[in-house]
Amino acid sequence: MFSWIAEYPVSTALFLVVIFCLFQSWWLKKDFFSPLNVYCFAQCITLAISYLQINRAMSDFKLYTWGVWLLGFLSFAGGCIIARLHAKSKGAPVNVVQPVVPRRYNWTVHLALSLGVFCLFLVGVYGVYSVVGNLIIFTDSPARWMTKDVNYGYYALLFNSGPLCVLLFGVASFKKFNNVQWVRRVALVMVFVTIALNLMTYPNRTTLFFNAGFFLIFVNYLYKRISPIVIATLLVIAIAVFVSIGSLRDQYGGGSAEGKAMDVVLELPYKYLANNYWNLDYALNPPTDREIHPHTYGIDFFNGIFEYARLTGSFRNSFRWDDSFNDRIQKVEGFNTVNYLWEVYKDFHLFGVMIFPFLCGLGLTVLHLRLCKPFTPRQILMYTYFIYFVGWWFFTAGYKQGIFCIWGAVIYFVSTVCMWQKRGAVNELPAEPAVSDKVSEQEQAQAQIARKGE
Repeated sequence: MFSWIAEYPVSTALFLVVIFCLFQSWWLKKDFFSPLNVYCFAQCITLAISYLQINRAMSDFKLYTWGVWLLGFLSFAGGCIIARLHAKSKGAPVNVVQPVVPRRYNWTVHLALSLGVFCLFLVGVYGVYSVVGNLIIFTDSPARWMTKDVNYGYYALLFNSGPLCVLLFGVASFKKFNNVQWVRRVALVMVFVTIALNLMTYPNRTTLFFNAGFFLIFVNYLYKRISPIVIATLLVIAIAVFVSIGSLRDQYGGGSAEGKAMDVVLELPYKYLANNYWNLDYALNPPTDREIHPHTYGIDFFNGIFEYARLTGSFRNSFRWDDSFNDRIQKVEGFNTVNYLWEVYKDFHLFGVMIFPFLCGLGLTVLHLRLCKPFTPRQILMYTYFIYFVGWWFFTAGYKQGIFCIWGAVIYFVSTVCMWQKRGAVNELPAEPAVSDKVSEQEQAQAQIARKGE
């Protein structure tokens, strides 16, 4: 064990942080899905696994890369801590409460609007079918239809929105939060129908993780708190698999064709994870003979908002900026994903690395504190949506893609309409006063008569 620690000191230190994230949520009964805990857990476990350096492309971080990574980490933590300290100073609750049925929310309208979004998703499924001639999973070569060379046009926006349907149906699927039984049952069925259809239409890991991640967070907040023991068990299995890759490579990594094929298969999951960090280091420390990517001075930051209006595309073409495939910062061809810090850095340099995570940590913690008292569907929807991306920041920034901006607008629209509909109904038909209220009114009237008699 000590030899392993001496050989992998960085991974050891980061794994200790991961263990602390699990331990404090178990021992101190803290919410595992709080913003700071999710950020620490996701960033540290992915970097720890990457620093096992199973592939030679994952070299040691340069000092400047460590500075950028730590600055983003401390900035996010600072925003979270300031928000919590401010809440405590005001005497506000800081522990997540059990869900209660919202008083003013129309779940019937919510289901109708969710089904409307699902119909748009089906249009996207039809678009794939019209191009491919079948659902992709049933074709002879699914990989052929999932490359960037195949253009599905605006159908891609629709069939990739399956996770949005899971998000909308999922929040209505839990008894503690939705007391309309038939709506709850229909919504639960639609969750699994959407997931199955989404995977058959376009079977990629991103939509699978989205669907599973959204529903897992809902289970934690709307059904039963997920035990850290369950998370720890999955973590141990994952670590065992990744650590064992090294010995398996020695066993199967001979010169034969079978050995080379096994070597590629075993390394592939590691490369998908670690390339986010070796690309970050490569981009922050470009070769001296060329510039990896010019700074975009904040213009590319708003690409997600204006993507479908094609406004930022003209800037990208004029100034030769990279697109979302990050072709110019690939250290190894074909592995083009990168940590979110690169997106912030290329827009605002070190100032962005300091300010953006701070504002995100501050805002998400304020939203998380809303869950510490009876919360609304909009609040849990928004928090689930945003906290998932924090856990996925090792892989992508998220806000740079227009589809995710549209999802956020749809969530806000649906939750607002349903609250407005219910509030209007309540105003039109005021509730009858409770029996205790009637009794107290009678007692007050009798007391007034007695005073007049005196």
